[in-house]
Amino acid sequence: MKKRKVFAYILIGLAFGLFVIQPLAISLHMYDMQGDNGNWWKYLLASYQQEVSSWDLDQAIIKLLFGLLGIALALMFMVRQKIFQLTTRRDRLEEIKELIAAGENQQVEFKSTLRWDLRQFKPNKALEEVVAKTIAGFMNTQGGHLFIGIDDDGEPLGLIEDYRCLKKPGRDGFEQYIMQLISTKLGANYCALVDVSFYQIEGLDVCHLEIKHAHSPVYLHQDDRSHFYIRTGNGTRELDIPEALNYIEENLNGR
Repeated sequence: MKKRKVFAYILIGLAFGLFVIQPLAISLHMYDMQGDNGNWWKYLLASYQQEVSSWDLDQAIIKLLFGLLGIALALMFMVRQKIFQLTTRRDRLEEIKELIAAGENQQVEFKSTLRWDLRQFKPNKALEEVVAKTIAGFMNTQGGHLFIGIDDDGEPLGLIEDYRCLKKPGRDGFEQYIMQLISTKLGANYCALVDVSFYQIEGLDVCHLEIKHAHSPVYLHQDDRSHFYIRTGNGTRELDIPEALNYIEENLNGR
């Protein structure tokens, strides 16, 4: 994938050098040689015509030089873009570490795993529902951050065991499983409210879910019933029907 990206930048740079930089440079040179007289567009058009019709040795060398210049500029842009992405991600990682260091609160929750039971040493569907419940609670309140692969004390545990019990092990499979969980338990339309990203902390993968608040009530569908959850303090609480109706009226309707 990386080789394809580099090759694409080389092709774009080559085209940019031959069909943008060279005609512009030649037309501006011709225009300057004529004492800035006449219409510059005519010289630009003439340079494009020369680009197509003239292919002697001198023109081939010029085309090669401008092509290399375009490639160099494209690769420089690619490197600068990569540096910017790395810098942005490093800054973001520091923000993530600060969130974790501050501990759990109304807008931050830690989960050791998504579905791997650390006590029974096997997948446990009930753990998935706890994660779905937490996501619903965040959506019904002010949104928040859910970290998976972090224990209650804020120490990273990683996601290796969760990865192993997925049909598609790894980050992509993990993200797909989370989105499937949200779609099944809460509703497919709520997937758009969750941004999933992964970070390495102390050499271990940690999943970060940034959850936006919903403008309508979000229910967890479980056991043929719909459950309504909100965040209270550093926990998630289910409201009974009268509480839920009152909360929705005061906090969600028209928000």
